[in-house]
Amino acid sequence: MDHLSNSTANLFSSVTVDRAPEYRLSNEELSVLADSTNARFLPVLGSQVLVSSSTTGYAVAALTRSIFDAEFHPAGPMIYLGRFNGGHHFAIDIEPASSAHTAGHLFGDLRQFAPLLPDADCALLGYTRAMVHWQRTHRHCGRCGTLNEARNGGHVMRCTAKDCFRQQFPRTDPAIIVLVENGTRALFGRQAQWPKARYSTIAGFVEPGESAEQAVVREVSEETGVEVVTITYHSSQPWPFPGTLMLGYHAKAGDTGIRLNDHELDEAKWLSRAEIEAQMRDGTFVPPTPTSISFRLIETWFDQNAATPLRVLRKTYSELET
Repeated sequence: MDHLSNSTANLFSSVTVDRAPEYRLSNEELSVLADSTNARFLPVLGSQVLVSSSTTGYAVAALTRSIFDAEFHPAGPMIYLGRFNGGHHFAIDIEPASSAHTAGHLFGDLRQFAPLLPDADCALLGYTRAMVHWQRTHRHCGRCGTLNEARNGGHVMRCTAKDCFRQQFPRTDPAIIVLVENGTRALFGRQAQWPKARYSTIAGFVEPGESAEQAVVREVSEETGVEVVTITYHSSQPWPFPGTLMLGYHAKAGDTGIRLNDHELDEAKWLSRAEIEAQMRDGTFVPPTPTSISFRLIETWFDQNAATPLRVLRKTYSELET
């Protein structure tokens, strides 16, 4: 199978990681890999990941076994992530009392570090964070409440009750995100808790018994009262906060009347490209961070008929990342 390049994949898409599922089948083989000189460990402290800092910038902090054992106390079993940059990488939840003493290492929020990290490192850390969160929140059987045990390199949590043995697998929640347009304008909304002047596209989770396309129609109607008449798939993005797959779409609206039906949004409005540029200039419209698929959806639409690309405008009018 051909792999997507980093230039076509959205951020956090781990196209550079060989997940090597064949190694998950043997605990003995995984133990040998974990003790080898090619083993690298990625600790997660709460929701924070470990990065290294140097004069050249930030990078994933992939630790050798000896350094990891000297600095951290595991709070859960190892999760085999696969091969990356020639090494076998393991994610592991650590105790809150743990701390990195090695010079140049620091824990931080992946949202904040994402724009500063190489794309491949960002993807590896997103995978790491999502897997640790899933394992941490599935330590007990959802059927009988008995303690689970990690299997298959941490990719299966199996109930230890002899009359149950229920297996749980890594969970990803599907959600849609859509740029709705009508003529020369596009639809934007903002939630009250967002940073000042931040606007984005419409998004929401896919509900049981619903296709992604149906979710697009429903979410746009519920949040803005606008009727969607055509839908075109754009791309997807794994969003490890904590574990969502964002399914991105462009859509066309059959009407422009706005009604905030479910009160999810504090405001929604239609804007042309010229209005967006004018409002970016005066600080009343701030687009989503470029690390998100919502920015890419807006960018694709905006750049089709704009004198200046959206990324250039964003850099010109605001260097602030939130």
